[in-house]
Amino acid sequence: MLQLIVSLVPVAVAGAMSTVPASITIIILLSPRPRRRALAFLISTIAGSVVIVGLSSVGLGLMPVIPRWNEDELTAALGLVIGAFLIGYAVYLFRRKGTGESAMLGKITARFQSARTWEFIGLGLGLNLRPKALLLAITAGVLISVQEPSPLAGALLVLGYAVVAQSAVVLPITYWVRAPERAEGQLAAAYAWLQRNGRLVTAVTMLAIGAFIGGYSLLQL
Repeated sequence: MLQLIVSLVPVAVAGAMSTVPASITIIILLSPRPRRRALAFLISTIAGSVVIVGLSSVGLGLMPVIPRWNEDELTAALGLVIGAFLIGYAVYLFRRKGTGESAMLGKITARFQSARTWEFIGLGLGLNLRPKALLLAITAGVLISVQEPSPLAGALLVLGYAVVAQSAVVLPITYWVRAPERAEGQLAAAYAWLQRNGRLVTAVTMLAIGAFIGGYSLLQL
């Protein structure tokens, strides 16, 4: 179980390191009537992550070919793939320009004025279908399935992964709920900082996590 947690935590942290969910969350909290919108967005984002990880875990467990794999070798192979992906993603972030992301956030902000609650639910679910988020969630499900934990332990691992992977949504909303007036100015400053530095911070973090996962996986072979 400890080895599984050690393997899952970096994957979940990699899932959390994205400026898009954090920026959208802050935009929601600074919009009119934020409480209901933020709650709908939070629940749907976590629920989407739970569904993808859970289905990946259950689906892999039903495949007859999996028992023929050595658990440690399969876990290490997955770690190498994810490590290489994260390093490649970091290189991509270092090289790309952020204009497309800014334009997308601008369209979302304009839409928030007339958006209904169900649209925030759809937005939260849809964020889990981004390529990086989807790949990491499926990887988490595979890692859980390979170790074959008990149903209760598996459910807790799936939920724990979802909460950590969506911490860019969970933490700002939790902070805002506790002190909305004080949080407003700080969230606005955080949003401005993310637009200036978020891509670089994400790239550096992805590079570090990818190197860690890849190195740790090599040691398990």
